[in-house]
Amino acid sequence: MIQREDFLRKIESNISQHGYHVTIVTGSELPRFAYTIGCKETLGSEFVFAGGENYSQFDISEIFNETASTAKKESDWHNLSVSIASLGSFSVVQADKSWSKLLTLGVFDYYNQTEIQVWQILPDANHRTLDVPDMSKNFEVSAQPIWQWLSRKWNYPVPSGSMAVTNLAVLFGERAIEATRWEKDGWEIFSGAGPDTPKEEMRIVPLGLLIGIDKSLEPVVHLEIGKGLWRDSDGLEWNNWE
Repeated sequence: MIQREDFLRKIESNISQHGYHVTIVTGSELPRFAYTIGCKETLGSEFVFAGGENYSQFDISEIFNETASTAKKESDWHNLSVSIASLGSFSVVQADKSWSKLLTLGVFDYYNQTEIQVWQILPDANHRTLDVPDMSKNFEVSAQPIWQWLSRKWNYPVPSGSMAVTNLAVLFGERAIEATRWEKDGWEIFSGAGPDTPKEEMRIVPLGLLIGIDKSLEPVVHLEIGKGLWRDSDGLEWNNWE
């Protein structure tokens, strides 16, 4: 395990060499999110990229790089728009304090300050999966069920870090119609036939994210290992695989 002193030195080194450090948070019931530490020193604010399973971690690093480097060239970057070939276009919006205190705690801890501006990087509508929240508004569980675990305790009878292989169509809002549990903490949940899903359209995401998208997926947590469910695309009722 990395000691705090070593971690702080790594942050300082990245800020010195690249202008900022990026922290990527994964492996819990929450969607993946990432944020900068160090942009405050040149731009007066930090950036956060929340959700966005359409993108790889490499893509996110490129998005931060293009956003930060472009912002440094602009006299007023608060209306910033950045286009990246194959990734789409991105804008920025100031995050409400209720979000920034929850998602970018490392920034406040590093600078030992209670007031730091954080701006959310938003993908364009065509590339924005349902796990991308609107951080400009006050965080409320009822309005952001995908992110409910920021303030709620995990209450399902499966590990909180349970993951599911799914397809991009589900993350863009298409109804999941088949679900199979293969491990204690592993599922496959697709909007069509799993074997027919191209590998490049598959994503591994927290089970909690998918339940946040569609509460009617809750029955999948009660599946025995090796069992599955299916339903029609226009229905909510699940059927057992025979």
